[in-house]
Amino acid sequence: MTTEHKRKPVCYFYDEMVGNFCYGPGHPMKPHRVRMTHELVKTYGMNQHLDVLTPPTIEERDLTQFHSNDYIDFLRTVDPANMGYKADEANRYNCTEDCPIFSGLYDYVAITSAGSIGGAREVSLGNAQIAINWAGGLHHGKKHEASGFCYTNDCVLGMLEFLRRHHRVLYIDIDIHHGDGVEEAFYTSERAMCVSFHKYGDYFPGTGALNDIGEGPGK
Repeated sequence: MTTEHKRKPVCYFYDEMVGNFCYGPGHPMKPHRVRMTHELVKTYGMNQHLDVLTPPTIEERDLTQFHSNDYIDFLRTVDPANMGYKADEANRYNCTEDCPIFSGLYDYVAITSAGSIGGAREVSLGNAQIAINWAGGLHHGKKHEASGFCYTNDCVLGMLEFLRRHHRVLYIDIDIHHGDGVEEAFYTSERAMCVSFHKYGDYFPGTGALNDIGEGPGK
């Protein structure tokens, strides 16, 4: 006799591989912090109250729901070994000092994006009330380029997943930096409202003024 697994109200996406990636020596973005966070979750026993899930396997078409085909193809094919003849493309896609090329880059962006896509799907289907993806929140990623340590924008991809089943979505960003990539993605859309609480002025990315309230249907 088997007992049916009772779903918990909070699902938590984690891939142990995420801690293996490195932006480079001295770079402030350190994916291994996600692994450290996971260890804290287990140490405090919080995982007993969560449905711990592995991010779903995603394909290029999942990423190109928002990002351009050529940009995703670049992320898939570039690595430190072939940077010599892809330098022009790297500059075009802003994959330079803040967003460097490192080993396993495409696998990394697939993991960070999959957690948010999977989380949005679980909530939309009624399998969870809350979804957590500590590897996500990469809100600076643009349609055609990387920005601010972010390559793909898992926030936008998660919102698009919600919009497959819901008419509108509210996005609330409490990072100290303005979520410019998300705002830009939905600036003219009436289906998403972006609310960002951030430091404004002489501070990266320098966007997010009070009078930035969208255009056309998005206003």
